[in-house]
Amino acid sequence: MASPAMALDDAEIRGKQIYFEGTSPRGTEITAVVGDEAALLPGSAMPCSSCHGGDGLGRPEGGLIPLDIRWSELVKTYGHVHHNGRRHPPYDDASFARSMVGGVDPANNQLDRAMPLYQMSSEDMADLIAYMKVLENDLDPGVSNDRVQVATLLPLSGPAGATGEAMARVMQGHFEDINKQGGVFGRRIDLLAVPFGQSAEASLENLQQALRVEGAFAVVGAYTIGLDEALLDVLRTDNVPLVGPFTLDPGDAFLDSGAFYIYSGFDEQARALADQAVLQGADAGKIAVASREDARFNGPVRAVREQVRTKTGGGAPDEQRYASGEFDATEFAERVAGSEALIFLGPQSDLEPLLAALDSKGLSPRVYLLSSLLAQPLFDAPATFDRRIFIAYPTLSSDMTPKGREEYQSLAKTYSLPSEHVQAQLAAFAAAKLLVEGLRRAGRDLSRVKLIEGIEELFAFQTGVTPPLSYGPNRRIGARGAHIVAVDLANKRYAPIGDGWYELR
Repeated sequence: MASPAMALDDAEIRGKQIYFEGTSPRGTEITAVVGDEAALLPGSAMPCSSCHGGDGLGRPEGGLIPLDIRWSELVKTYGHVHHNGRRHPPYDDASFARSMVGGVDPANNQLDRAMPLYQMSSEDMADLIAYMKVLENDLDPGVSNDRVQVATLLPLSGPAGATGEAMARVMQGHFEDINKQGGVFGRRIDLLAVPFGQSAEASLENLQQALRVEGAFAVVGAYTIGLDEALLDVLRTDNVPLVGPFTLDPGDAFLDSGAFYIYSGFDEQARALADQAVLQGADAGKIAVASREDARFNGPVRAVREQVRTKTGGGAPDEQRYASGEFDATEFAERVAGSEALIFLGPQSDLEPLLAALDSKGLSPRVYLLSSLLAQPLFDAPATFDRRIFIAYPTLSSDMTPKGREEYQSLAKTYSLPSEHVQAQLAAFAAAKLLVEGLRRAGRDLSRVKLIEGIEELFAFQTGVTPPLSYGPNRRIGARGAHIVAVDLANKRYAPIGDGWYELR
């Protein structure tokens, strides 16, 4: 089992800030003296970790070979003989401080001039030394030298139990395949499947307990429908990354956090529909956006408003809301009668009578819909709406490439994956692949911060089962856009618009 994080005392916590940030928690000045010219820089420009890494091992870079500064290495009983012939006895607290300030080893030999000299208070130096003594054991939770343990939160019983079980099995299978190949930088990936409780609160408590006791580096492929904001609040407390959660609508709460979503939520899909309405020739004043008076639709309505204004240079759509359970299709058809484009954010039970009412008035505006609000195909809509109904999907079967299909089928055969809940399995498979790529980019010197930075670097990453995924410091949805399809009533099929995938810019 990968252990939870080691508890640091106050001095070690202060020393950790000095090591990683080059700043003093006490508010005193830390200065780095660099090179033969003795240039003075703030310590934050040359923190110890920038050369020696988060584990103290050091990484060769630009012709420099930073030394291994783990305390167990520095205090070896018989001292050291370096590659250039320099010899010295083991370090102790005093000789370490002297090397930091004066640039000499315990035998008073000059250190490499590439090593900055530091000016700091004696209190800060004591804190730094305290942390140096525990540095090599101060890993993020769930990480050891030969494994990384990640967690997922899934319904493993009850109505959605089969879905959760299928998601767990596909992730476990993919990680096992990676482990058979030597893992990632020699670390095997272990998945801890945390089950839902009897309520949302109980489910989150199960996850918190697992994070505290078992030690999990990140959460991957979790089933977060209805839990998104509450889960993010839990994970932010300890800066736990959330990779590829399975949800209908991530919303906006995840920006600038450690969460990375695969598919667009309602807001982004609504923006894609608004773009299509404008691209297909509707003036801003001729675009209507309609929804129930329900707070969950505030985001998509706002997204349409903002997107129309952006695409038309300031124009605003006509916003029409109606009370839940009080929908009068004939009256509402009058309200939107002057529209060329109608972005309808309501259930199919409201949409179908509205289409009939519009048709009875001889009206057939282009209608734009979110797939998640539809319970069944619309092939029985009035014929006047043939290829005038457009639906946004976050993903379609066409996203699967031949290679992706081959990989999934191999996984399904090897690990006896169920034939049901395939879309949930593919989402979990993509989440697992995204995590593995993030771990590879983070490098051997693994930390949660480096995992987040690694995923942020991804551009058009091919999972083989989703649209290409791109992330960044201010982008947390990988496939930020939607498939837009037209409803071909004559042939009872969906016809892709353009290339099929519309990427938001």
